[in-house]
Amino acid sequence: MPDLNKLADRVINTDVLIIGSEGTGARAAIEVQKLGLDVTVVTKGVMAKSGATLTADGDIDMDSASATRLLGLKGDLRDSPKIFFEDMVRESKYISNQELVDVHVNEAAERVVELVEWGAEIDGIVHAQGHTYPRGVWMPGAEVMKALEGRMKEAPHTLIEHFMVVELIMDADRAVGAAGLKLDTGEFWVIGAKAVIMATGGGLRPYPHTTAPDELTGDGQAMAYRAGAEMIDMEFPLFLPYCLLSPVALDGVDWPFMMTCFLDAHALNREGQRYMSRWDPERMEKSTRDINSIAQAIEALEGRGGPKGGTYMSLSHLPANLVEDTGRWFPSTTDNWHYGEINLKDFLPDISQEAMECGPASHYQNGGIRINTHCETNVPGLFAGGEGTGSLMGANRISGNAVTSTQVWGYRAGISAAEFAKDQSPTDLDVDQVQAIRDRTFAPLERDKGLSPIKVRKELQQLAGEKIGVVRDQSGLEEALKVLGDMTDGVSELGTEHKGIIYNREWMEALQLPNLIVYLQMVASAALTRTESRGAQYRLDHTKSDNDKWLKNIVVTRKNG
Repeated sequence: MPDLNKLADRVINTDVLIIGSEGTGARAAIEVQKLGLDVTVVTKGVMAKSGATLTADGDIDMDSASATRLLGLKGDLRDSPKIFFEDMVRESKYISNQELVDVHVNEAAERVVELVEWGAEIDGIVHAQGHTYPRGVWMPGAEVMKALEGRMKEAPHTLIEHFMVVELIMDADRAVGAAGLKLDTGEFWVIGAKAVIMATGGGLRPYPHTTAPDELTGDGQAMAYRAGAEMIDMEFPLFLPYCLLSPVALDGVDWPFMMTCFLDAHALNREGQRYMSRWDPERMEKSTRDINSIAQAIEALEGRGGPKGGTYMSLSHLPANLVEDTGRWFPSTTDNWHYGEINLKDFLPDISQEAMECGPASHYQNGGIRINTHCETNVPGLFAGGEGTGSLMGANRISGNAVTSTQVWGYRAGISAAEFAKDQSPTDLDVDQVQAIRDRTFAPLERDKGLSPIKVRKELQQLAGEKIGVVRDQSGLEEALKVLGDMTDGVSELGTEHKGIIYNREWMEALQLPNLIVYLQMVASAALTRTESRGAQYRLDHTKSDNDKWLKNIVVTRKNG
């Protein structure tokens, strides 16, 4: 039998392994630290400089009355966790797990206040779509991570950056660690753990337009699925409407969407019609994101879109000086027509005179690993929280809840995993299993001729956009599943032209592709099964919701391969 220390360039043992270092992972680590256990946090990128939390524009939700009383913001004292709960359940289209929603709305305020106490700065409160009252405390993702990173540094921990987990290590049905690639050295590392927390975010990168950073390739969801975890609500990836489609450098930037929050922006088709009057005549462009995205996609599909496949966002009905002057009152992340460090005026037309073409971009995964209120999965030793988990959002997420979920559920995942780990003894890792993971990791480098992972990735993005995107139908989903099956067979033939082992992006693509494929298979299978439209799922062949048949959830599991 091979020796584990000869198979791996490095072997680490820890009490709790957290896969993902940002909002959820960092918050979980803080709780493990409090309980005095060893915690190891791994991330594909660099902490506080990668991942989804950093890209959050600004709103983190808590009930408006608490925001007023605890943070001194101009909220509304008529609000309460109960009304927050009702909004979340309604906008989930009544299929969220209400036990999880109850925890979420009642613990949100405490978690947000903690961030402020730890140094996160806030910039007012906003009233976003789907909420009865203003609940979006404006706290950009950079502020969230500043607070969490600072708090983590106050206690011992191991942070491993530039580390891509390839697979979980199992002891029968229990998760006992993970193995993967140290990207900046090309080394193969193994980490044994008494408990594992999945905090990897969603699988947004298979789509051609996305608001997500490069790291969100569905790794955590795919690994959990292969380990036997139940996956729930996978048919509901959320698309954000009104995102820029060009230039390429700004593809997926959601600045036009922000205009619908702060101004009376008009969404027009190429005939100049405000088409949202057919979808939500009361709220129009201020409808929820699922409805806006679907409407945009239908306009383009039926030939009323622009040349890039989107629709138009117009401010030209407003006085030019009003449009110009409004910029100085936007929140700090978008003030004076900037988006981060980018001056959008350098790239966009005169928005007081011309419309911007924009379209839906993949933004969030409402579904994922099924958890209970303690962040436990059905796999012993495996816990999860934040984006990448299911049950909380149901068929649709309302604005601001993504960042809130990282704090509420990162906190709970950390406590639960630590309590579990306390009662466990170290486990000898299965050397044969580690050997198989190592072989899979290095296989693409060892093939002289193989399928190009870059080429397959582009084919996958086109397939996802056309067949598993904002709108779907039976024939398209069936075709997609067939192509995805063929791609699964082809994964064993992936090879790299470049054979370097240090930060070889082609090699990374070859390792991520199986995760992207299985993620899309779960989305397409669940979407095909749900013969109705609900929330973020829109079926062209079943355009209505069917509460008699489908007021329930779909669970995807792996059985017999």
